[in-house]
Amino acid sequence: MPRFMPATPRSRRLGRELRKLREAKGLTGEGAADLVRCSSSRISRIESGEIRPRVGDVMELLVAYGLRIDEEPGESLLEQARGLREDGWWQRIGGKYATYIAYETEAVELKNFEPMLVPGLLQTEAYAREVNVIGRETDPDGIKQRVDARMTRQEVLRRQPTPLRMHAILSEASVRTEVGGPDVLREQLDHLVALSRLPNVTIQVLRFEAGAHLAISSGFALLSFEQDEPPLGYIETLAGELFLESNRDLARLSAAYDNLKTLARSPAESIKFIRELSEHGA
Repeated sequence: MPRFMPATPRSRRLGRELRKLREAKGLTGEGAADLVRCSSSRISRIESGEIRPRVGDVMELLVAYGLRIDEEPGESLLEQARGLREDGWWQRIGGKYATYIAYETEAVELKNFEPMLVPGLLQTEAYAREVNVIGRETDPDGIKQRVDARMTRQEVLRRQPTPLRMHAILSEASVRTEVGGPDVLREQLDHLVALSRLPNVTIQVLRFEAGAHLAISSGFALLSFEQDEPPLGYIETLAGELFLESNRDLARLSAAYDNLKTLARSPAESIKFIRELSEHGA
């Protein structure tokens, strides 16, 4: 099982707790490494969430920091370590896309703006296949893998007991563009109407008449998590994916999203518009 993985909210949370314990003991990373006979870079990567530590690794650190493993907080940290050893289905994909899915799987809320396409979590299988055919994939197996991954991702919208809360703002272009032709688009529009009935899904459409706005050049996502985990921004570009974590970047994305939310039609008006497009053609 691979030890290195995309850092996720859970792995970073465990790492932060271990760092607090180390600092409370008055140890540097090098000092902790000497006690458990490993490299200081390993301690750093565990604390940043980049390494998935074994339960035994966490036990060694707890003992080195003078804590009992059969009392709190030791018991909780060991349980967290056990949870991290479970493979996520997305790990076979690799790259930053897998990193994004890892975060999305643990998020409690997602705000998403798309200027040209329906967001992945809201796509039908036929629509998702067409997006990948005209995108970066030409190999049938690669296309199938990405479509299957997209369908699996959508389970977060119906997971229990806490489904992902999703607020999506779609440009009018994204609901008019005939990806795969009129039949595929009509099925996709009907799917959006059906998804909007879920209590955790809100859809707004940004009509052409809204004019220019702060995010006219690209789509983006804002992910929020439980407890004290900071939010995360995500932008997918032709040059690659970007993860944004600084307060300044997050504030700019949040302001842009609030601007779009104000400019877009209300959820009720948006769904009425999508339903009319489906019935009378885009």
